[in-house]
Amino acid sequence: MAVRVKTKDDFPLDPDAPRLQTALRYAATGPEHRNDMQIFPSSFSTPLGGGPLAEEGIRFTRVAELAQSAGELPLNSNDPHEQMFINCRYLEHPRDRERLREGVRIILDMMEHEPFNGIVEELISPMEAHLASDETLDRWLLENVWIGQHLSGTCKMGSDSDEMAVVDQYGRVRGVQGLRVADASIMPDCIRANTNRTTIMIGERVANWIINH
Repeated sequence: MAVRVKTKDDFPLDPDAPRLQTALRYAATGPEHRNDMQIFPSSFSTPLGGGPLAEEGIRFTRVAELAQSAGELPLNSNDPHEQMFINCRYLEHPRDRERLREGVRIILDMMEHEPFNGIVEELISPMEAHLASDETLDRWLLENVWIGQHLSGTCKMGSDSDEMAVVDQYGRVRGVQGLRVADASIMPDCIRANTNRTTIMIGERVANWIINH
């Protein structure tokens, strides 16, 4: 989800520069978790096409990690070829909306600082009407939310007493002989980071168990 701004006409956006060069990790207000949020600016030196975002120059993307909202993947039938029903339930939990609202306001506050005076021309999205209240901002969040495709937790690892656990501590699928899972799906919950490195670690760890056992 992004806050999009138009840059000043005389501000140089180098088309050869990396689009993403830095990121801010921080903890949302509240006692629950450390470093559960990210903000990263991306520069767009070429037009993105028509429509209201054609003049986008900088995009501030906010990431809410360890989301409290949880989707579901129920089966429509016992036919393995039939597409399952995907219900993502993005931002259903109020804590996720609260953290992203705070992220929007942090970005807007950053843009009030002097270094941005020569960069930002105007706000494209959200618009002033969206910022009028928590309710209007929530509606904008729900209309503009997207995911980073770092899906996880669909066949969680857990103890024998956990009825929702699909695999044991070695990645072995319960009730199926000789089958293991070694990817982000066995994470008991989403992590507070991008999932790439953790998934590599899971694969290497499970591979070692297969070799040595």
